[in-house]
Amino acid sequence: MKKKLVASLAAAMVLGVAGTSFAASNPFVDVPAKHWSYDAVTKLASAGIVDGYGDGTFRGDKTISRYEMAQIVAKAMAHSDQATAEQKAAIDKLSVEFAEELEGLNVRVTKLEKNASTVKVTGEARLRYENYDNDDANHSNSLILRTRIHLNGQINDQWGYYGRLQSENNLRGDIGKSNDTVTMHNVYVKGNLFGTTTTIGRFDYVPNFGLIMDGRLNGVKIGFGNALKTELYYGKQQDKDLWGGYEAPEVQPNLEVLAGTLKYATSKATTLNGGYYQFKDTETTDSDDTMKVWEAGFRTQLAANWALKASYGQSDADEDDQAYFAQLDYKGADKSKVGSYGVWVGYRDLEAQAAPRPTFDGKWAEANGFNGGKGYEVGFNYTPALNTVLRVKYVDMKKSTDDATIVGDRNSKFLQAQAEFFF
Repeated sequence: MKKKLVASLAAAMVLGVAGTSFAASNPFVDVPAKHWSYDAVTKLASAGIVDGYGDGTFRGDKTISRYEMAQIVAKAMAHSDQATAEQKAAIDKLSVEFAEELEGLNVRVTKLEKNASTVKVTGEARLRYENYDNDDANHSNSLILRTRIHLNGQINDQWGYYGRLQSENNLRGDIGKSNDTVTMHNVYVKGNLFGTTTTIGRFDYVPNFGLIMDGRLNGVKIGFGNALKTELYYGKQQDKDLWGGYEAPEVQPNLEVLAGTLKYATSKATTLNGGYYQFKDTETTDSDDTMKVWEAGFRTQLAANWALKASYGQSDADEDDQAYFAQLDYKGADKSKVGSYGVWVGYRDLEAQAAPRPTFDGKWAEANGFNGGKGYEVGFNYTPALNTVLRVKYVDMKKSTDDATIVGDRNSKFLQAQAEFFF
């Protein structure tokens, strides 16, 4: 390997030395100030990554051995505490490539470190407060800390693995409102199969804007298409608190799901979306226990900071079969941009038999609307520090119909405030 190539590669990943001040003196007589590699070589020499030869030359065109390259990598590893995430990733890849030579230099490279380039561990913690009020003067609130650890592993150049560990801790200590155990919440493999992007396992299932479904599916998802992006789903719903009604979640069935979604960009500003979903209760043989739902919607960028999204859905139920929502967004908080923020306002009308589990906190604010709900939502999010996002939203929902015979059906108000931390 030519030294000049080593210098250009190493300079791209070196330790934050680009922001360090160096003496103006030339470290090598054969690297003049006007040479293309002068800045990179000077910084590497000042950081102690390269030291040239005893006669004051660098000999950038000389081919070096793997052992000499390993020495450069070892010095870079010693300074990795100053490196950015991208630079550390480059150092990790080099340490894997020269693992045997590094061990010969007594540089510790553990088995885990050798796999650092193919295994990535990230996490997030969410502290959420929720407060419910309804017109029967009932009131409840909760404070839950949810922790998630994400595991991403590269199986080969075609397939990868994902696992999500999750634990929810009720900081109020109320019985039945938390799960203090750690569970494998999601787990799947994803890769290329016959020209499609195929996901197999348990994964989040939130098609389009979440008007129809927000849950997890045990099954398979197949995605294909460029201009017209298509996703096909088949499996069994993991979550049970579906379709509202009187039955408690533990006695509700896990629905079998067969679905397809479409997305098409008509311009740089506007994207159309649609979907068809079939939900079946496989615990009975009654053909009436199959519900079919379709939806159509769009998202358009009205201006640089303004966006409008909306969707309409309808099921084949005999009544209470329609759902729609519209939301106007201004900007939006970005966890990587301190000071970024966003606000939004939306309206929705979700009838009880229109969708099994929408993303809008259930049919209405208390997540158990027996006869659906309609109302507005306003919200605000903000990034006060890197990888930290605050969000507050308020929801005011009314009954979709005025059927007084529906026990427990009532108007409600809902406040949610949360802080999310990403690491």
